[in-house]
Amino acid sequence: MKTSFARTVAASLAAAIAFASPAAFAQASVAATAPAPAAEPKVTVETLKSGEGAPPPAGSWVLVNYKGLLSDGTQFDAADGMPLDLSNVVPGFAQGLMQMQRGGHYRMTIPPELGYGAEASGPIPANSTLIFEVDLIDYKTPDEIAEIMAAVQKQQEMAAMQRIEAAKAAAAAGTPQK
Repeated sequence: MKTSFARTVAASLAAAIAFASPAAFAQASVAATAPAPAAEPKVTVETLKSGEGAPPPAGSWVLVNYKGLLSDGTQFDAADGMPLDLSNVVPGFAQGLMQMQRGGHYRMTIPPELGYGAEASGPIPANSTLIFEVDLIDYKTPDEIAEIMAAVQKQQEMAAMQRIEAAKAAAAAGTPQK
């Protein structure tokens, strides 16, 4: 069985080479000898306590407790009940949070390329691996934020209309407006 399969593969490969143009064969040879691209840096997220539901999508606002540490254990930042816009944090922090669930507790490791890179930032030296302990308390998706903003705008418009009507009524009655 193995011999038959090997012959079929060999025959298929020979036919493909026979019908390929010389340029295609040269491209395939170059591609086969080219070094493999470097692996993309990745954030690692360790679940310390599972959460529930879907993770926050890109563009969300999250509410978190966190502690930021350097790889030697030095704490560089911490906050409780901190609202954060995923669009305005280092890429690795956003990528890690988008792997978490509400109510969960996590340890996230961010390589320098997805943190501050070759630039120092305050107490964080250049090329630092960042470690965060994070509680994802809650989040709002971009759609939920849009709904909230629309409701706030509507309330503001209604309040403005009420002030205008009150001013008109006061002017008609000759009463000074406060």
